[in-house]
Amino acid sequence: MLLSTGIVNGQDLGFGLKGGLNLASLKVDDPEASYKSKVGYHAGIFLRAKFSKVAVQPEVLLFTQKTNGEFAGFGDVEESFTYVSVPVMLKFYPIAGLNLQAGPQFGFLVDGDRKFDTILGTFKEDIKDSYKKSDVSISVGGGYDFGFGLGLDVRYNIGLKDINNLADGEEVKSKVFLVSIGWNFIK
Repeated sequence: MLLSTGIVNGQDLGFGLKGGLNLASLKVDDPEASYKSKVGYHAGIFLRAKFSKVAVQPEVLLFTQKTNGEFAGFGDVEESFTYVSVPVMLKFYPIAGLNLQAGPQFGFLVDGDRKFDTILGTFKEDIKDSYKKSDVSISVGGGYDFGFGLGLDVRYNIGLKDINNLADGEEVKSKVFLVSIGWNFIK
């Protein structure tokens, strides 16, 4: 009981909101397809337990990923995905609020669509069933937590799981660069 009291007293707790911009792309093993990054966004909440120079920070984020694809025979295609993402970051603080971060991110697909332009006009197609309902990534980055509640993060998410749900399709993995700003309500 005394040990658990010491652990609780020795930690710095945080809870807050965060949001920012994403640049997402898909890595596809198909020489006839290529994807370019397009801006999306993320927003959600975080909880942080900091013990001296190490913290654990789980988050729940609404996460949009958008890419422009170019396919032989189809031309330009825009794909948009919406995920509920749950990163669990381990943060190391070498100096003051400066931190290095790494951890897994679990994504759960909510929506997906594809838009493409043809001579006859713009068409939109639901592609949610073409992709797996979940994604797993490793997230690495850094940031700075200011003493007055503001926090800045920069991360790169590397997809570990093939998210293509089509039996005859190529392997597809996500790649996302993100910049976040957050506010810790517990100071």
